[in-house]
Amino acid sequence: MNEALSQPTSSLAPGPLLAARRKELKWSLAKVAEQSKVSISTISRIENGLISPTYAVLSRLAEALGIGWADLMGGHEQRFAPGCRAVNRAGTGPSHSTARGLYEWLGSELAVKTMEPTIVDAIPEGENRVLEGHDGEEFVLVLEGSIMFLMRDYAPLRLDKGDSVYFDASMPHAYYGVTEPAQFLSIVARNRQGG
Repeated sequence: MNEALSQPTSSLAPGPLLAARRKELKWSLAKVAEQSKVSISTISRIENGLISPTYAVLSRLAEALGIGWADLMGGHEQRFAPGCRAVNRAGTGPSHSTARGLYEWLGSELAVKTMEPTIVDAIPEGENRVLEGHDGEEFVLVLEGSIMFLMRDYAPLRLDKGDSVYFDASMPHAYYGVTEPAQFLSIVARNRQGG
């Protein structure tokens, strides 16, 4: 039987791993910025634990540095295989807090998979409305409360418990809590490279 059961984990702090990988590659901050399209100052602040990156920024940095999601999320190097399953007990996935909310990564013990499921506790919209895109397709299902879904070229869309949206994640987008609490499931399906 090929099964992984995740245990409770602490909050994710990606800065040290990103810095270690950058040094291993002997890359300057400028090289990482060029490869990831993330500013040098943002990379430096992430590495030093001064800010917590959004999903889109974290995704670009991981891809540029060749860091697998399992490594980034503190998981193992297992691959999804026929007959395999990965179990997360409620609240046990690695968590990562950003300016947009608290993300809990599910299935993180699998290094190679086509989907990235995440439960997000959304926070209310702040003064700085930031829309970002990332690779793949995304599905969002509101689990509790209401969120505001923003996407370039579309009017803001309120989604209530049970509502969902499926969209091209490369289009700049964001979501904010309308109620407290506001929680949703996000599933990102990445485009597979080379088949």
